[in-house]
Amino acid sequence: MKKTVFLVLSLGIIIASNTSCQSKGNAQNQSKSEIVNENILARRSIRAYTALPVSRDTIDLIMKSAINSPSARNDQPWEVRVISNADFLAKIKAVAPDFYNAPTLILVANDTTNSYSPFDTGIFTQTVMLSAESYGLGTVALGRVAHALNSGTPEANAVVAELNLPANYRIIIGIALGHKAQFPEAKQRNPNKVQILE
Repeated sequence: MKKTVFLVLSLGIIIASNTSCQSKGNAQNQSKSEIVNENILARRSIRAYTALPVSRDTIDLIMKSAINSPSARNDQPWEVRVISNADFLAKIKAVAPDFYNAPTLILVANDTTNSYSPFDTGIFTQTVMLSAESYGLGTVALGRVAHALNSGTPEANAVVAELNLPANYRIIIGIALGHKAQFPEAKQRNPNKVQILE
C-alpha cells in the first residue's frame, strides 16, 4: 500500500512538473503580436470587484505605460488622479456612485484648450485598461462618473476642488480598477463596421 501511494504521488509530481514546463514553454514561444492581441481580446468591461486593493507597485507600472500613450504634438493633454483612499472614494461615491465599488478609481481630465485632447485622453484610457488587463486586473470606462463630477452641484464642485486640477482641465472619463469578481463573455462585435478598400 505504501509503495502504491508513493508511486501515485511521484507520478503526480512528474505530471505537474511537465505541465508547468510545457505552459512556460508555450508562453516563451508566443510572439509579441500574439501576446498583445490575446491581451486585447481578453479584456472585458468589469462591473464587479473584490475588496482586495491594487498594489501601489502595480498602479505605478500601469501609469508608466499610460503616460507613454501617443498624443498630438506630444502635448500629453491629460491630468490624472488615481484614488485608492477609502475616505475620498466615499466622498466621490456620494456624488458619482457608478464605479461599482472598485477599490481604485482613476479620473482622467483633458485640457479643454487643446482640440486634440478628447482623442488623446481616449488613447490614454485604452492604454490604462490594456495595461491593467496584462496584470489580470479588471477595468471599466465610466462616462457617468465624469458627468456627475462635472454637474456643477456644490457637492460635486467640492470633490473636484480636492483633485487640484489646473483651471483649464475638466474630467472627461473615469476608470474603475480592481481585482475581478466577474468574468463575462465577450459581447458580439460587428465586423461589417470595417471595410478594407484595396
